[in-house]
Amino acid sequence: MRAVVLSDERIIEFLNEYFINMWVRNTKLRRLRDTNGFGEMPPLVRTIIENKWRRGPVDAWVISPELEAIGHVAVNTYLEENRREDGTLESENYLRFLADSLEAKLPGFGNTVLTPEQPTQQILDVFRTPEYGHQDYTVVVIDTTAFENGGTLIMDIEVGNEKAYGSFFLLDGVHKLTFDAVHKRPEGIMLDEAHDIGWYDPCEKGQMTHRFEHGQLYKLVAMGWASNEKGSINAFQARISVAEN
Repeated sequence: MRAVVLSDERIIEFLNEYFINMWVRNTKLRRLRDTNGFGEMPPLVRTIIENKWRRGPVDAWVISPELEAIGHVAVNTYLEENRREDGTLESENYLRFLADSLEAKLPGFGNTVLTPEQPTQQILDVFRTPEYGHQDYTVVVIDTTAFENGGTLIMDIEVGNEKAYGSFFLLDGVHKLTFDAVHKRPEGIMLDEAHDIGWYDPCEKGQMTHRFEHGQLYKLVAMGWASNEKGSINAFQARISVAEN
């Protein structure tokens, strides 16, 4: 980092103007996770652990003042892959990562980007049932900003044949994701939801839809149901598409 992207004066100036810079060792995160209850961890550490840390030997995180992760990449992989794909300098790619984070594009979180040219994407991920003191969830960011004249967002969801069954929620992608501790569900304006998929039959399917006037970011949240065995895991597949107005 220091010998490559942090040797670029533009990046140093950008970091100093918009960010508070710090670093933390992965081994310390692991020790805190293993020796303390989740609720006893510092809020910053909880944010990192909740968002699936340890993607690489050096991870770059951008975290908002509200302690929401808004950017996360494994630096070595990110710089190398983008340099091979578009031929830009490593410093240019890192600067783009920082700028995209500030613009709420959530780089590194696997955004599902839909466009009129490619209106359908298919994702495969997993969800887990909660363990004591920790509500586990999986978030998929859906980007429909290319649809300036609006359309209908359609999500066809199928779960795997493991024991865990799940609930799925569609929320506005701009606001911070928070959870109701009593009802064990995301808080905020719920655009649509599908509950207990996989409860009646393995490989059960469900669908959610949302009509919008202007394209924007959304968050698809997948959560395991608490009555399952704690820590149970299942896969889900989502076919996400937009039908234009």
